[in-house]
Amino acid sequence: MDTVRHVLGIVLVVSVPPAVVFWLIVHPFARWWRRVPVAITYAFLIAFLVGLGTLLYTVRDRLMGRNLGWSWWTSSAGLVLYLVAAALSLRCRRQLSLKTFAGVPEVSPAAFPGRLLQDGIYGVIRHPRYASVILGTVGFAGIVNYLGGYVVVAVSMAGLWPVIVAEERELAERFGSAYAAYRARVPALIPRIRR
Repeated sequence: MDTVRHVLGIVLVVSVPPAVVFWLIVHPFARWWRRVPVAITYAFLIAFLVGLGTLLYTVRDRLMGRNLGWSWWTSSAGLVLYLVAAALSLRCRRQLSLKTFAGVPEVSPAAFPGRLLQDGIYGVIRHPRYASVILGTVGFAGIVNYLGGYVVVAVSMAGLWPVIVAEERELAERFGSAYAAYRARVPALIPRIRR
């Protein structure tokens, strides 16, 4: 069991930060990326993220920190959160093409304009992918139960906030008043309880 948790912990600390960094590079600088051909944009991003992941892998033991041991409580809670995140992610994936999922509309709206999603899970919360990432990584950290895993998740979640703000700004520019109305009607991450 400890070996499995250790391997999962490595996956957590090596893969989550690059995923957040990807969106920190894309969303705030979307206008700049639009001046660069899509192939060059993604070649750069992939090379950068592979390099970052490799660097993180070389310091994985330091990143993971202290093993807090297997815990029935954290593992159970973590598994529940992870399964909720997986279900949420599947609902998102049904509505998103692979290009949309990878951020192509943000870096090349002329070639792939996309559309404003307002139905399905997007009619409940505006950012179900980020909600899924938050729930999934917190759940994953609970299953792994290494101190560094919790730290990496906390830092990564803090990094998601500027991503959400930048994406909101970019969507408002792209969709105008339709996005403003959608934003007023649908909450960002936590669904409203309806009576």
